[in-house]
Amino acid sequence: MTAVESLSDLYADHYARLLAHYESLLEAGGWRGVMISSGSPVAVFGDDQAYPFRVNPRFRQWIPEGEYSQSFLIIGDGERPRFVCHLPEDYWHSVAAAPSGFWAEHFRVECVPGPEEADRLVPAETRDYAFLGDPEDCPAGVSPDGVNPAQLVHALDFHRAYKHEYEVECIRRANRSAAAGHLAARDAFESGASELEIHLAFLQATGQLERQLPYFNIVALNGHGAILHYDALESRSPPRVRSLLIDAGACHLGYAADITRTWAHAEDSFAELIGMLDAAQRRLTARIRPGMTFVELHRQMHFLIGEVLADSGLVAMSPEAMVEEGVTAAFFPHGLGHHLGLQVHDVGGKLADRLGTPLKQPEAYPFLRNLRPVEAGNVFTVEPGLYFIPQLLEALRGRPCGRQVNWKAVDALREYGGVRIEDNVHVYGDGVENLTRAALAEAPKAGGSQSQGSA
Repeated sequence: MTAVESLSDLYADHYARLLAHYESLLEAGGWRGVMISSGSPVAVFGDDQAYPFRVNPRFRQWIPEGEYSQSFLIIGDGERPRFVCHLPEDYWHSVAAAPSGFWAEHFRVECVPGPEEADRLVPAETRDYAFLGDPEDCPAGVSPDGVNPAQLVHALDFHRAYKHEYEVECIRRANRSAAAGHLAARDAFESGASELEIHLAFLQATGQLERQLPYFNIVALNGHGAILHYDALESRSPPRVRSLLIDAGACHLGYAADITRTWAHAEDSFAELIGMLDAAQRRLTARIRPGMTFVELHRQMHFLIGEVLADSGLVAMSPEAMVEEGVTAAFFPHGLGHHLGLQVHDVGGKLADRLGTPLKQPEAYPFLRNLRPVEAGNVFTVEPGLYFIPQLLEALRGRPCGRQVNWKAVDALREYGGVRIEDNVHVYGDGVENLTRAALAEAPKAGGSQSQGSA
């Protein structure tokens, strides 16, 4: 079976499951049907340009290809879903191709040249329909209670955490694209490239434009790695290159990969620290099983960070004492990971149930995005970090436990910024599939070596 045929079969199963889920939710909510908008370009204030267009993720879950704006998917009345596809007659801009391929046969496709024609193809009586999307795109006649109704939105968001095999395969393929980009970025780094040049090498290797990526790349040389969402991309290399932290992903049919790797320019103490955190991340990933909670995993990672700090000679305390007194939080201030899928920070990570009941945010972990139990079908990131962030270190220095920190060693590492290792994992019945490690293992290793980072 070819890759296209395989994806076709997986999509058919995905479509059937998705349709059954929607129909059950519509029946439970008393809705005749639902209209899902693809979205519309948003104009920049005071300008004649628009922001880069992003398709509504709820629409993309059904329609995997094409940047179709001002289009609608209509589900309901017991009929095959209808795709009202806006294909403008435009010689100023590129226009998406007419729907075709393995997925299009599942829809009644009606192509129209303008949004006015699209509006005329929505149901004449819309008060019994729900609408999902930007309220600005909502057709006239929809009841205010039907615009993104909470009951429907919460149920859909909660369910998104359970990925169909088609969705896992898309994330798997996105990881392969991103892996090629990361290896190209590593090679550019080793050749002395600037942040901008490393970013361009990543784009070239993935074959994706910036606007096609799931998020803007973080390409941080030296101390910039201590800025968690660094996005400046300097065009000149620093006088001395010490380290690279790159957090960069790719997409496949709307599904995201989100990978971070850290590289050292020399075999020094920072390179040893990368290896130690990489080993700790692997240990934690190997423990993941359905039934655990992600909060529990995050707490376990803090103890492993404590072991790294102790074993590296950076802090003279037990891991338990470091966690208890908040020392590890000064070096690892963010959450361990998040759900991954149609959005890089996929929805539903803080929902207890399909009714939208929120899970309580642990006071000790205010930035943790995933609070749910670990369950089969989940795809999420595992991304511990160990950073040398000036304001957090200065706060630690002023506390009694700060006397146990080897400040000479810590200060020497400030110019490296920090380490983050991020993999995408798929949870199944009794273990996990590490999508990122598999993709990196399969990728061509032309140029460079992997001895100074992690793969």
